[in-house]
Amino acid sequence: MGRLSKDNPYRIFPPHLMILAAIAMHILGRMETGQSFAHFYGLPLCAFAVWMAFREKNRFIASGTTFFPGERSEKLVTGGAYRYTRNPMYLAMVLLLVGLWPLTGGWSPVIPIIAFIALIQHYFIRREERMLTEAFGEEYLAYKASVRRWI
Repeated sequence: MGRLSKDNPYRIFPPHLMILAAIAMHILGRMETGQSFAHFYGLPLCAFAVWMAFREKNRFIASGTTFFPGERSEKLVTGGAYRYTRNPMYLAMVLLLVGLWPLTGGWSPVIPIIAFIALIQHYFIRREERMLTEAFGEEYLAYKASVRRWI
């Protein structure tokens, strides 16, 4: 999950941050409510999020390009969920966290979700957008103008 190269500055990847956010959500929820696993109605959203993340990861693999943040892409992927959002794998991670939230039974676990979104936006998406603009120029700018960053 964490491939390092001299061109890739990341040592912590989005799935690692997502796991840390989920742990923080559990701790905050436990501190707030005193319970674990309060409500299970978010689990279908979790299942959808995992399915979407793997489906879009496989789309990158089938296209012959990398899915690792910070590595240079060989091809601009615009099919599948990429027709609706420029970041479906990040969106899937957010949806997974939102799906886990009802398990906590509290409101304070929203804080790690917001922090996760802010970190992904600032440290990953902005850099990736610069790299894609450099690599694909007008093709990426046209795609960027026609598809939203999140949803």
